[in-house]
Amino acid sequence: MEPQWVPGDDDIAAAAVTSFALFVEQRTGLSLPDYQALWQWSVDDLAGFWGALWDYFDLGDRAGEVLGSTEMPGAQWFPGTQLNYVEQVLRQVRDDRPAILSVDETGVITEISWASMIATAAAFAHTLRELGVGPGDRVAGYLPNIPEAVIAFLATASLGAIWSACGQDYSAQAALDRLGQLEPTVLVTADGYRFGGKVHDKTADIAALRAGLPSLAGTVVVSRIGADVPDAIAWESVDPGDADVDLDIESVDFAHPLWVLYS
Repeated sequence: MEPQWVPGDDDIAAAAVTSFALFVEQRTGLSLPDYQALWQWSVDDLAGFWGALWDYFDLGDRAGEVLGSTEMPGAQWFPGTQLNYVEQVLRQVRDDRPAILSVDETGVITEISWASMIATAAAFAHTLRELGVGPGDRVAGYLPNIPEAVIAFLATASLGAIWSACGQDYSAQAALDRLGQLEPTVLVTADGYRFGGKVHDKTADIAALRAGLPSLAGTVVVSRIGADVPDAIAWESVDPGDADVDLDIESVDFAHPLWVLYS
């Protein structure tokens, strides 16, 4: 089978991996004439490769050694170094295009600017704090693929809390089998979703899910179909509006969990 695309000389010269290889050559004196040579070095010198990658992308201060232990399981990467994933996201802020483009199945496009995304994440992080969420706590999402899911994740991560989510095509029991293991402090959900031209009301599943999560201090609901979810915080109520809200970011250890994923 013929490849659909083969990079030309200009493409290769402009590629970030090419720039990184040149950075490594200048830093180490190695000769890395092609990708295979770069890959081989990355395998032979784990600490050298990941340390160079950290410095190439200027990820901030690090405590010292890159690899404290090579034991598996139990390898120690960047021991003593603290950072936050959200800090790296905020480095990409730009005004010339939106942060999120959301397209529903009817073709309606919603644009979320960087400023709006960050302000809403800051406001939601404040709500999470009020509900007792801090570093190491879990926030669970039972949501469709919507901008609010991205924003809730960023707010969670900014606190050093741990995000985990599954889609609303999961039944309450299937979601509980996954999210129930985490003993989440907050559930972020939507009242339902539209798919295949049909409205899917998820309020009964949300009630069953909440009943199976005794650890919850609160539930936040995004209104998608106009259904009622009793005793829940409306997502709209955490909208910052015109308020000047800062997204305060909690630094955590490099090995601190960011999210929990389920296959």
